Amino acid sequence: MVMEIKPIASSSKGNAYLISDFQTTVLIECGIPLKELKRKTNFIVPNVIDACLISHEHGDHSKSLKDLLNAGVRCYALKEVFEAKEINNHHRAKRIKHLKQIDIGTFKIIPLEMNHDVPCVGFLIYSVVTNEKLLFATDTYMIKYAFHGLDYIMIEANYDIELVEEDAQRKRLIQSHMSIDTTIQYLKSIDLSNVKKIYLMHLSSRHSNEEDFKRRVQAATGVPVEICKE
Repeated sequence: MVMEIKPIASSSKGNAYLISDFQTTVLIECGIPLKELKRKTNFIVPNVIDACLISHEHGDHSKSLKDLLNAGVRCYALKEVFEAKEINNHHRAKRIKHLKQIDIGTFKIIPLEMNHDVPCVGFLIYSVVTNEKLLFATDTYMIKYAFHGLDYIMIEANYDIELVEEDAQRKRLIQSHMSIDTTIQYLKSIDLSNVKKIYLMHLSSRHSNEEDFKRRVQAATGVPVEICKE
């Protein structure tokens, strides 16, 4: 048995991903309306999921947070996320901290500090059912952690610097998102010996090239690559 990974949405318009080991199912990010989440997951969301993990407060990652809480879903995020959404003392709103493990069903999850323009986390997820590890990292200009024994990597490859015009957005991208070159450098720096698949997330519609990104990452790592799309 292996983990099931289903990208639901992945772009600056909205992000959502389902992760399951067939005993526990979590939603990572809720950046599209709940109605759309229901439709795209055949009502797995919110009916079947055990929890939602949210990386940071930006709307393309947290749009339906309040709706999920009101639909009975436990949501895990930094305190800054709940504060930004004016969610106070909701019994299903679970605050997380960097490197402090949380257990959700058969998943053991460690929030990882990311480097964005607001407080942001990635997640290291271990399943006691499949004995597999998943790294989820998005909306960061770099990753400071080196891991061994990963089975799946879900990682941002937001832009190609050669496609970004010389404007204010260029500066923000460099300081808050990971370029394809940085993504490849990171992947080449860590142990990929057990990795079954790499998922490239959060590609910019204006500043990326899906086919080129996939080709470059596969060539650099020797690992199958899937592009997560809208």
